[in-house]
Amino acid sequence: MKNFLRFAAALVFVLMASSVWAADKAKDTAAPPEPSYDTATVIDVTGRVTEVREVPKGSPADGLHLILKSGLETLDVYVGPTEFVKIFEVTFVKGDNIHVIGSKVMFGDSTLVLAREVTIGTVTLLCRDKDGAPLWKYFIKPPVG
Repeated sequence: MKNFLRFAAALVFVLMASSVWAADKAKDTAAPPEPSYDTATVIDVTGRVTEVREVPKGSPADGLHLILKSGLETLDVYVGPTEFVKIFEVTFVKGDNIHVIGSKVMFGDSTLVLAREVTIGTVTLLCRDKDGAPLWKYFIKPPVG
């Protein structure tokens, strides 16, 4: 009976240790946190689109990015999820002159502008509210599962 209790205690210990190890391992492989809008770093910039990129789902900051040349500065502008932009039938192409209001933040090793408003011609796409909360949460259904 003593051997059985020792075996049961050892088994419980091994199971607990393996679950802690698995949780730590999952934390190590989790996706990096998404960039956060900061009202203290809001910029207002006009420039020319030099590249339009769609970052695939599952990647950090996935969605529509516009590479913007403004004077001597080149900025990576994150507009939002691609499906959000498509709802409003707004398209961007290389060479477009646009006006962006957004938060300039560090994300990983690079700078990213999280767009609040993007104006092209007479059309303004509102991406976030004045505090930086994403408006696409009202338009895109979260995945089920």
